Amino acid sequence: MAQEKENEDPVGSILIQVHEDLYELREKLTKFPLEEKGGALDIQNLETAIKRTEMGLKIHIEKYLNVVHQHVLTTPIDYNLYSSHASKWLFPAVIDQKTFIFPLESEGKLWQPQKEHSSFPRAFPRVKRKTGLNIKIMQDPESTHHRAAVNATYGISLPYINQRKASVKAQKLIKGSTISSLTVLPASHRTNPYFTPVPVLQADANKGVLSMIERGLIPPTARITFQNPPIIPRAAPLHRFDEGHKSLATAPFATPQRKESIPEEMKTLSLKRQRSKAVKVTAPSKTQKSPWDYDFFIYNGVVDKTAPDFLAFKEHYSLSWGSIFSLLEHIEKFLKDYAIPEVKIKGNSLVTLLPEFELKNKLTRSDLLSVLENPVDIQMMLNLPGQRYKGQDGKIEAAMKIQATWKCYKARKFFQTYRRQKWASGVIAIAWLLHCHKTRLRKLLKESRERHLENFRIRAKHLAANWNRIRTSRRTIIHIPSLGYSQPVRQNIADFNTQQNTQLGRLCDILDAKVSVIYICSHRMNDELLLYYNKILSLQAAVKSGNLEDRSDLRDRFKIITPEAINIFTKQHMCLATHLMYSPKAIKRIKNLIQGKEAYIVSGFLHRDDLAVADMLNIPILGPEPELAHFYSTKSGSKRVFENADVAVPPGIYNIYSHQQIIEQVSQLVTDHLEIQRWLFKTDYEFGGNGTAFCDIPSHLKCYKWILKESQRYSREDWRKKWAQEPALVKISEELAGILAQHAQPVNGKRFPTWRKFLQTFLSQGGVIEAYPPSESVTNVTVDMLIEPNGEIRLLSTGDQFHAEGPFISSGTTMPQTSVDPQVLSSLCLQIGKACKMENVIGHFSVDLVTFIDPSTMEQQVWATGLNLSYSDQLALTQLTLYLTNGHLDCSLSTLEVPRFAPKKDKKMNNLNVQKVPSQATSRYAVMSTQLRHDTLSLVFHYVFLQMCKAHGIGYNVEDRQGTIFILFENLKRDRLGMLTIGEDLQGVLMTFARNLFIIHQEISAPNMQGETNFKTAIDDLEAILGVTEENKLRFEENLQSKH
Repeated sequence: MAQEKENEDPVGSILIQVHEDLYELREKLTKFPLEEKGGALDIQNLETAIKRTEMGLKIHIEKYLNVVHQHVLTTPIDYNLYSSHASKWLFPAVIDQKTFIFPLESEGKLWQPQKEHSSFPRAFPRVKRKTGLNIKIMQDPESTHHRAAVNATYGISLPYINQRKASVKAQKLIKGSTISSLTVLPASHRTNPYFTPVPVLQADANKGVLSMIERGLIPPTARITFQNPPIIPRAAPLHRFDEGHKSLATAPFATPQRKESIPEEMKTLSLKRQRSKAVKVTAPSKTQKSPWDYDFFIYNGVVDKTAPDFLAFKEHYSLSWGSIFSLLEHIEKFLKDYAIPEVKIKGNSLVTLLPEFELKNKLTRSDLLSVLENPVDIQMMLNLPGQRYKGQDGKIEAAMKIQATWKCYKARKFFQTYRRQKWASGVIAIAWLLHCHKTRLRKLLKESRERHLENFRIRAKHLAANWNRIRTSRRTIIHIPSLGYSQPVRQNIADFNTQQNTQLGRLCDILDAKVSVIYICSHRMNDELLLYYNKILSLQAAVKSGNLEDRSDLRDRFKIITPEAINIFTKQHMCLATHLMYSPKAIKRIKNLIQGKEAYIVSGFLHRDDLAVADMLNIPILGPEPELAHFYSTKSGSKRVFENADVAVPPGIYNIYSHQQIIEQVSQLVTDHLEIQRWLFKTDYEFGGNGTAFCDIPSHLKCYKWILKESQRYSREDWRKKWAQEPALVKISEELAGILAQHAQPVNGKRFPTWRKFLQTFLSQGGVIEAYPPSESVTNVTVDMLIEPNGEIRLLSTGDQFHAEGPFISSGTTMPQTSVDPQVLSSLCLQIGKACKMENVIGHFSVDLVTFIDPSTMEQQVWATGLNLSYSDQLALTQLTLYLTNGHLDCSLSTLEVPRFAPKKDKKMNNLNVQKVPSQATSRYAVMSTQLRHDTLSLVFHYVFLQMCKAHGIGYNVEDRQGTIFILFENLKRDRLGMLTIGEDLQGVLMTFARNLFIIHQEISAPNMQGETNFKTAIDDLEAILGVTEENKLRFEENLQSKH
């Protein structure tokens, strides 16, 4: 009972106490003595009782409302509350807030007051509260009642301690709220029916429903529904009379299960968790089934209309039975179609589905399954293969399904065929459109190229007719050093743009005072390079006078233009003429520079885009037609020219395009020329020795000694007959394929790492097979020539090659040449020039020859080996040599004559310098190269490099007209350069050139950072040439002494 009393509501106990006080007051008034009725009533007792009742109610109401609104009430201290006098109604002096626990309406739980675990009985609350108050006073030494409480409790009198305290003015306690104001809806909005309700925040919802109603956030007439109401209504079970004897276990309605006992600590923890949550509470996972669900069964797709559960369902929903009946017909048909033996229909779910059925008049399978008691089992049954065909009209449905499937198969097969044919027709149509478009473009390009070619021929005739006038008048020469090789060849040239910029010596055409030069550069020149070449070209007047102070600025006579397409087409390996064709700004600038002047183009290796550029500029080209240049520059084409010129050529065969042809022709060549030890294989379109391979075939032939014996059995004339050579040819043919596969070596190992790759390129391009001179000392000679438009043939330059990367790749030349008699060489080259002229070749071209001493006759032989119809690097450096020496090159005598100055005169007469007058001429030799390569050069800037060379005495002396000049190609990679060294004798200039290479290599290389270079091999080859030169010089002196 005590436990139940502690759980009572304090309000109820106060009201009962008030009721008892009022009852006692009424009893006193009714039992008032009659003799005292006339006297005065004890009004004091009445007022005291009423006042106490009002005070108790007021205090409790305020505390109750403060708990509801979560306000803190602060009141002044009343010392009477600590007196020994207690209230008659057992009111506590201060009501503890913990005694009032407001229920969480949002959680839907019944409100229960907090339990007070106390050892004092309920009848003495005053004693309990007084004891607690005394304990609090004794724990606070600064309290004014502390000394009295200790004395009263323990009989100890504490001494008085006088403390000096600053006079602190007592603060008046103010009643009010200590928390921030809450959201309150204004009164004007509460009565406005059109006002949109204010959204309730989570912080406001945590204050409780009553707080939100008091603040106006929830209208007072609002209907509040809890997710889980505190009291869940449930229909009481009613039993029939005939079911009275049945036990509860067989009752038709399920009874709620008895809850297990939960420990008190778990209840407290659960209560705290519920208070910490939001207003919304999750509904329980499973609710108890209502007894009025009106479920009924359907067996074999037919409703038992006499079943009690169905009759009860029909009676309850009789007002909407028409729609329900239609829905039941759909369900019955569905169950019959799928032969479902038994299902249980949920009546409430059926009625819930009714509006959707009336709206759509049809239901899906998921809708029908939603009204069944066990939809999962029914779903599994429906998913069984062939279940539909077990129900009503199953055979008809099966036949329809078979027919539909077959028709679908036929239609799909037809559609696939149609789609494939349509796709094929689309592909054919697109291919045809592309073909037509390409054909139209080819036709337009062909017409454009024919027009360019026709205009080129017309302008060439005009140039030839007016050449004598043009070459002696003021003119502008546009130099385009383009290498118009085929695309496969250009793709395999390393640093192709740099290779097109090695002929900066063309600028020296301004040596003629009537010539202006426009040089098209494949690299963008920075200010440093422009200043460098401006200084070189400004030496013209100083070279003529021998005084460096006489330099003059000639920047108005030469222009260096870089096409803007160079920076756009960076990976297409286009030639310079193509870049210029796609550079409208550069074309416009050139037009402005040549407007109203005589001008013509001097190209490199001509390309058909050179004709397009000439057509844009409307000026002629000093050169042959591109097709002629390409054809006669091939190895096979040059053999035709040499045959027509009737000059000596190496034994060999050209126009080779098959492997069988190689075996047959090489076997025949080896048999005919048994003295030749090395045979060369040269592809038609490669240049610079890149497309060359060699093989020492006789040294690897097992039958070579036998063939020599056989050849000695016959005379020279008989051995050349087929019947004598046939056994040797058979044996050589059997061994040749294996020898070439194992021992043939391509010269450029990077381009052709194996013989197989070289052979593939050789057969695709075509090529020649020729003999290598049968001598240990072989010299290659390069001769530059010009066929002028008027038909005049001139030799412009001659030079002996030196090789830094093998005997087949030229790295530079010594000019003029000294290995062949000049008269013999001039006669030979003029014959070749006449043959070229017969083939309508004009412009610049170069001839490659090889000379050696024939061991059988001990006579010098000169073979023509190559023809290149383009402006060569040697000719460009020859122009630079003539510009820096003011000399004259006589190719018929192979001499470079340079005027020599007379000694200076005294400055006595008029204190004026007398101009130097040239006296007798002196000879000069030059060593030149544009193929010097060193990777470490890229680490040194050009001005640092030039300063370094100057510190080592590497430079050019204007007065002596000898020294070294560098040709700088570009300013980005800087790993390649050209060098021109001029000296008085060949041996000295070779030594100077080698010394320069050695110094540069030592300065820019570190022991652990050598880099890839050809400096060392060039020095070795130059030293070998020096040895031969020294040996020839000694022999020449011996011959002179023997004659005397």
